[in-house]
Amino acid sequence: MKKKTWYPLDNAAKLYPAISNPRRPNNFSYSVRLTEKVEKDILEKAVNIILIKSPTFKTKLKRGIFWYYLEKNYKPFVVQKEIPNYLSYFDHDENNGYLFRIFYNENKITIVSFHALSDGDGILTFFKSIIAEYLYLKGYNIDSENLITPLDAPYTADNGEDSFVREYNKKAKKLEKEKKVFKVDGTPFDYDGYGIITAKINLAQLKTLCKKYNATITEYLVGLYMYTIYNVYIRNKKIKNKVVSILVPANMRKRYPSTTLRNFSLFVRPKHDFGKEELDLDACIETCKKQMEEGLSKEKLDAIIRDNVKNQKNVFMKIVPLFIKDLVIRGVYSKVGENLQTGNISNIGIVELPASMQKYITDFTMAITPTFSCKQQMGAISYNGNLYITSTREFVETTFEREFFTTLSKNSVSVEIFSNNWEAKNETL
Repeated sequence: MKKKTWYPLDNAAKLYPAISNPRRPNNFSYSVRLTEKVEKDILEKAVNIILIKSPTFKTKLKRGIFWYYLEKNYKPFVVQKEIPNYLSYFDHDENNGYLFRIFYNENKITIVSFHALSDGDGILTFFKSIIAEYLYLKGYNIDSENLITPLDAPYTADNGEDSFVREYNKKAKKLEKEKKVFKVDGTPFDYDGYGIITAKINLAQLKTLCKKYNATITEYLVGLYMYTIYNVYIRNKKIKNKVVSILVPANMRKRYPSTTLRNFSLFVRPKHDFGKEELDLDACIETCKKQMEEGLSKEKLDAIIRDNVKNQKNVFMKIVPLFIKDLVIRGVYSKVGENLQTGNISNIGIVELPASMQKYITDFTMAITPTFSCKQQMGAISYNGNLYITSTREFVETTFEREFFTTLSKNSVSVEIFSNNWEAKNETL
């Protein structure tokens, strides 16, 4: 059988090529710190070996007459020395066509991916395989222990499926229209780049705190996020729109039968109008908890899938040329899109790695690139007894991060802070 050399974009991915630009990169990243200095040549070899086993990642983005698609990429992948602004928008042609980048710096390895390629879970699976292959090539004995994809595992058709289309149910209920919300803003940097602050948080202590609220870690963090935005940007200020909405992505592989390595995440948007009623932290957590439970019900998720896939299946949309589709998508997204969210917090959950890998990896972090219309976002991931939560922003002020992490610290949760000090660089210009 002839091997496939091109792949249609999955339903979620179809959006990103049309709306992405230097002000809206739609990138996210994972980083690991190893116990030893990274060897560039071995890392590059590891990436290219894993790419051979991962056909939907060994691709480049192409424009068709009606849709974008992924085409097999025959060029080698080249890893790069980490740059200060590694989360930024990148020209895929300058990256040999690949939709992701791999950086190294001392003992750190980072993958930055364009969202059209895959979602958080798909890229994490891919990244863990690269790290495992790298350690194997270094001469270490790596056993998958069923916690990572075995290095000799074949790529299956299910790994490349569009699970949104498979789960589409045209009888699902329609989504209700949502209104615009409050937007976070601040003093822009005088140069390109993002402020990045990461907190290393004791996971056991955080779980103890969450139990007091009978909430999961994600529910607690979303509630704290909402309350901190209100307290920092809205309280006692003359603002007309005081609706705070937090976008919370969720991995659908935990709710639908799927092993796809492509995009298969949906979202819930807990929100509250502080103009109508002020809430304290406890009430924010309870509000977010209830709305997340409702928003992640199968009925609501089926409705989102129906809404997302119906246009793809529309006969008229199928025959409309791509350049017109791009204009329509951009126009709709500019009116809706990120206007429906004040902030974004993505909690990937616990990264479980084989003991044979863990002893070489000290830290594991995740970050999301902010945009001009959603200027502050947070990514969280847990590893080896710690939660790593990274706040990225497009502006100088760090008041939000200071209050968010101080609240945790005041509640007997150990917090260690790391920053790229982008705001300090701004002051020197």
